[in-house]
Amino acid sequence: MNSESTTAPEKREKKRFKLSDLKGFKQMAPYLRPHRAGFTLGIFLISVSSILTLFVTRLWGQLGGVGIMGGEKSSVGNEFEGGILDGLDLNNLETIGWTIATVLLIQATMSFFRVYLFANMTEKMMLTLRRDAFEAVVSMPMDFYHNRRVGDLNSRISADITSIQDTFTLTLAELIRQSIMLVGGIAALAYFSVDLTLMMLVTLPVVVLVAIVFGKFIKRLSKETQDEIAASNVIVQEVLTGIVNVKAFANEWFERSRYTTSISSVKDLAMKGAIGRGSFASFIILFIFGAITLVIFKGAALMQSGDLASEHFFTFLLMTGLVAGSVGGLANLFGVVQKGLGAVESLMELLNEEREIKGLDSEIPTLNLRQPLRFENVNFHYKTRKDLTILNNLSLEIRAGEQVALVGPSGAGKSTIASLMLRFETPIDGAILINGKDVATMDLRGYRKRIAYVPQEVILFGDDIRTNIAYGKLDATDEEIRDAAKRAYALEFIENFPDGFATLVGERGIQLSGGQRQRIAIARAILRDPDILILDEATSALDSVSEKEVQAALEELMKDRSTLIIAHRLSTIKNAHRIVVLVEGEVAESGTHAELISNKGPYFRQIQSQDFV
Repeated sequence: MNSESTTAPEKREKKRFKLSDLKGFKQMAPYLRPHRAGFTLGIFLISVSSILTLFVTRLWGQLGGVGIMGGEKSSVGNEFEGGILDGLDLNNLETIGWTIATVLLIQATMSFFRVYLFANMTEKMMLTLRRDAFEAVVSMPMDFYHNRRVGDLNSRISADITSIQDTFTLTLAELIRQSIMLVGGIAALAYFSVDLTLMMLVTLPVVVLVAIVFGKFIKRLSKETQDEIAASNVIVQEVLTGIVNVKAFANEWFERSRYTTSISSVKDLAMKGAIGRGSFASFIILFIFGAITLVIFKGAALMQSGDLASEHFFTFLLMTGLVAGSVGGLANLFGVVQKGLGAVESLMELLNEEREIKGLDSEIPTLNLRQPLRFENVNFHYKTRKDLTILNNLSLEIRAGEQVALVGPSGAGKSTIASLMLRFETPIDGAILINGKDVATMDLRGYRKRIAYVPQEVILFGDDIRTNIAYGKLDATDEEIRDAAKRAYALEFIENFPDGFATLVGERGIQLSGGQRQRIAIARAILRDPDILILDEATSALDSVSEKEVQAALEELMKDRSTLIIAHRLSTIKNAHRIVVLVEGEVAESGTHAELISNKGPYFRQIQSQDFV
């Protein structure tokens, strides 16, 4: 089949972060909605657990203060009086210890269920998202694959979804927890000492500003890294797919160099990220902890003057560290969220692409295509090459049950006609009609279910022979599969394998010879029992003996079926009901083999020039 040259993975547009960018996460709502009860409960558990962390921190401060006071009650008011802990002697070390142990046990239990809820929710979301992403990829029109590489699409399904999964499993919960810790911690600090809190808060705007700048840097860098990783994956995919060419031309060194250049770019981007993270970490250490030192100095002075109780001072120290950690954690989480946002945007672009099949779960109607098929004034060019006309006002009819052979020089449009019949491509002008009805109005999957296609280059799935033959009819019985193999003259070589139909064919069928792969493909077409048969050089890989055997099977298969034959072997086309000669996308002449020979036109000249074998 004709194909367009592939292009490098598309570079995603670099843009500054705006709040409107968060709409990417809004697009995840349909995947989150079925799990909203578990999500809400998880958020509740995170909130309670975060509050308990602040409470434990306060108890730790109480523990330190009581240790210094030697059991004496503080002269400063005790906020525990009249609360849920009223009645407990929180000036007693043992009581404080048991209270902390109880709270930690409750918090640990909540954390377990919170992690379970978020993991369960996320795994179910990702299951649906992976399925939808794969469905989107396989539901696209052929134009979509012409402009993209396999490695890039694979990266979308694997790397981007993994990034989204990490965001929802870990980052989202941690972001909520750190936010509660930050807000609750600042409120608690203000309760103990407004002066110390204000001193500490002077540092926050600077940290937030740096965090925003750093987050933008991480988002841009993560997109560039994902693009480079996709590009390196493309190289691996291409090399492994074309490993025969790599080996035959001894170009291993070249491919190594090409791959090394690509992964070097990944390394360079990673180092940029490391330098940025290192700079931010240095900033945190110098600025935040320097500020904490000043706060501690001021607090010690207040405690000396009697304006601050010792337990409150210890609590303030612990909570200041907690708040500082939350600020630093939020800055890091902001960068991770930006990375997840980039992955969401990338994946949603894929999911929102226009598809040729709207839903794979809809019922496939049964169509009858054993009717006259007609190309009516069809013009065609590929969208990326509008200057190159492939078919020019082509009109061609294939009557029901008729075998029509297409011949002509390379580039005349033979394989393009097959693509149009399969609806891999759409005419620019004109229409393809079956019994007068435009095929574009027919259900696509129902239409293709009634067509069997045997290409020149057969690519098998890396499963066993039985599975590859059964691909033509997924619910076929073993008896039907065996009969199809027999009619395709494939049974003998299959049964000569030690594992028979369970023989693994290897990646793309590499374990089989070209002729064996071709006969497996023909067996698959026989099993399908189609209304329309398309043979694109279907016997090109066979030796003369196998060709005769397969040709006999094909002639049996072609009875009462509209058949399009593209071939360069005279033995394959001379018995066709009609031969159509294409020249530069137009029908030059048509007729039987004998008629065209007597006309001494393009067909005759091709035979004379030994274009046919």
